[in-house]
This record gives sequence, C-alpha cells and structure tokens, in this order.
Amino acid sequence: MKIKLAEAIIVFDLDDTLYKEADYHSSGVRAVANKLTHLFGIDVEASLEDLIINGERDLWGGICRRLNVPASVKESILWEYRLHSPNIQLTSEVKDVISFVRQYAAGIAILTDGRAITQRTKLLALGLAGMPVYISEEFGASKPHPARFKLIEQSYPGKHFVYVGDNPKKDFVAPNGLGWITFCLLDDGRNIHSQDLSQIEKDYLPHFWLADLKDLQTFLC
Repeated sequence: MKIKLAEAIIVFDLDDTLYKEADYHSSGVRAVANKLTHLFGIDVEASLEDLIINGERDLWGGICRRLNVPASVKESILWEYRLHSPNIQLTSEVKDVISFVRQYAAGIAILTDGRAITQRTKLLALGLAGMPVYISEEFGASKPHPARFKLIEQSYPGKHFVYVGDNPKKDFVAPNGLGWITFCLLDDGRNIHSQDLSQIEKDYLPHFWLADLKDLQTFLC
C-alpha cells in the first residue's frame, strides 16, 4: 500500500511515538531531586534511587516521608515534575521522518493526551513547538473520543488522513471509525503503556505495525 503524501495529512501521537516517555520521566525525577536537594539540604537523588531499588511505586510520597514533611507536599512535588523543562530529544531517525513528512505531505500535526503546559513544554524541548498540536486538556476530550480527529478533518477538507500512535487501547479506534489509515509503533521494551492485545477488540487495532518510525516512509510516496 502506498499513501500519496501530497494528498495526505499525517498526524502523530507524542509520548512513546516521537520520543520515549521514560526519558521524560527520568528527566523529571532528576529535576525534582535537584530542586528538593537545594531546598532541603538533603541528597534527594540518593533517596529516590533507594526508593526505586526497593520497588516503591509512590516515589513522591516516599520522598515526603524521607523529608519528614506532610503528605500534602506531594502535590507541590508533582507540579514541579509536571512543569520542569525536560531534557529530552528526538532521535536522528525521527527527525528525518518529520522532515520528510513536512516537506512532502499536505499537512502534519500532533494529537496527544495530557496537560497543556506539560505537553507544550515537551514539544518545545523536542523542537516541535511550531507544529499544529491538539492537546486533550485544551479541547476537553481525551482519546478515544473522536472530537479532535473530526476537527482535523474539518481543517483539511478533501484530504486523506493518517494517524501514528503506540497505544492500541485508545489511539486507533476513533481514527479507524473515521476511515483514517492507522499505524502503531511497536514497543521496544521501554513504553509506558503495554501493547498487550489479549483484551483488545478488532476495531481498536491499527491497520499496520511499525518496528521503527522510519518504516513509515515505506508506505509513503
């Protein structure tokens, strides 16, 4: 199958599609540790490493206990994490794909779930801040709700549409229902969300799977 780029709008998910969300998490943990170490005079990074080694799921609650502060401080720590300037970047392969699509496609956009400031901060760090972006918090609808997909269709009448994501539980059922072509980037072992298909209905599955984002180009002409 070949998709004519000149007639296609290529829409990408963000987290675990264009970059690894695990890298964002690591960046946030380091940023919070540095901030708290400065404020409290305690080596918070060492405490975080110890909590992770011991399988603590509630890292920020654990840090509150280590700092001997009320559990309510966890909310402030969470916002430090959500609003930090992330140290993340696109791989050279992803940059090449984005450049190729920008050059030849009828349009390109990002459709992602998340908080507006957090997601836009990620896009800025990745050098993608100039791209059209549809963030769930800004539209009051998260995937799999079709509202943002329909809005993109309205913005580009008469075009074909492609969505590239990573999470079969929510990414593809809406665009599938609208007649889009959908691609899922296979988990390389570092994804935040599982790609277990045992409970996934057929309508939720992508049309095609990609071992690497650069493989998308084999479908484009």
